[in-house]
Amino acid sequence: MPFRPRWYFFVALVSITFIGPLSIHLFIPAIPAVKAAFGVSTGTAQLTLSLAMLSMAFVTVAYGGLSDRFGRKRVLLFGLVLFAVGAALCLLAHNIGMLIAGRMLQGAGAGCGVVLARAIARDVYGLDRAAQVIAYLTAAYVLGPMVAPPIGGALTDLFGWRAMFVFATAVGILVIVAAATIIPETRVRPARGMGLGIIAGYRSLFRKARFVGFVLLPGFMSGAFFTQATAASFLAVEVLKADAAEVGLWFFAFPAGFMAGNFISGRIGNRCSIEFMTMLGGWAGVGTAAMLVGWLAFGGLSMPALYIPGIFVGIAQGLAMPYAQAGAMAVNPDLAGSASGAVVFSQFFWPAALQELAGLLADGTWRPMGIIFTVASVCALLAGWMAVRAKPPARTG
Repeated sequence: MPFRPRWYFFVALVSITFIGPLSIHLFIPAIPAVKAAFGVSTGTAQLTLSLAMLSMAFVTVAYGGLSDRFGRKRVLLFGLVLFAVGAALCLLAHNIGMLIAGRMLQGAGAGCGVVLARAIARDVYGLDRAAQVIAYLTAAYVLGPMVAPPIGGALTDLFGWRAMFVFATAVGILVIVAAATIIPETRVRPARGMGLGIIAGYRSLFRKARFVGFVLLPGFMSGAFFTQATAASFLAVEVLKADAAEVGLWFFAFPAGFMAGNFISGRIGNRCSIEFMTMLGGWAGVGTAAMLVGWLAFGGLSMPALYIPGIFVGIAQGLAMPYAQAGAMAVNPDLAGSASGAVVFSQFFWPAALQELAGLLADGTWRPMGIIFTVASVCALLAGWMAVRAKPPARTG
């Protein structure tokens, strides 16, 4: 009898996706307290964040391939246990080295969430509804970075920085119970092409131009999004002399636009094709680049010029990315987990690389941000065009 997902199944998928932002964003307000507690430099204290993010990024590829070979649920539970153990290790840390190790383990465990939630959604809801469900999952995921820092800050102020790891460990255990009892094994047959190993599966996927295009588009769009968000904050503080509270309010333009775009995608569902929505988002991104550069070039540097385009780049992301993810997983349904891992890795890698490039080129003006944003948006559109152009011909009776 086929599995029929109920509302609590979707809630369980949402809780799994929350593990990622819980691992990263909950900890941000505690970094100064950790620095003071262990008497380390700012750079050393920030390793507890940056190394956790790197750990999360690189394991996403492994989780996707492993889930194709050994099953979604088994790999998911393994990752969730890693997350909980890492949080507990951080709670017990008596030096900065032990805390960094715990954070890396926590990040490695959290990497399972977004990859496997999307792969499981693809297995259960099928290609026709995959983009719609992924859009709703992504909209819910965005809430994590919005609510986690205030929770982390409150826990740190009231009980000390270790309290957030009590919270994270407890949440990890609850999500493990939910996954074990609610999420079924959705990989019902072994993946063809995995007999030679995980690398062989990825090799077979990356030989297809359609898959490469669908992987690169979310990466470049995320790179444009985060490059603008990060550079805008620096320019607002250092050039426009805005205070942290003002920057925080303007910053909501980015997640608000992203949630709006994903909500629109969720409402559209399968009424529009993957190809149409992918290109729509790509063109919207290029249009946003023109708006951003034109506004800054002719209107000068201002808070509206820096942040209002963030609404539209967020919408562009929300329109294209769920469909690109679904398209990547549809290239070879037997390797949907591997495809999900590759897309998520791209979404981590390109923002990190482009933000670092923007930092190296920073000169106190908007131009490095504008150039990188425009190039990334054009590359995203070209990646979408490559994927659409490589669409296999429809089968005839």
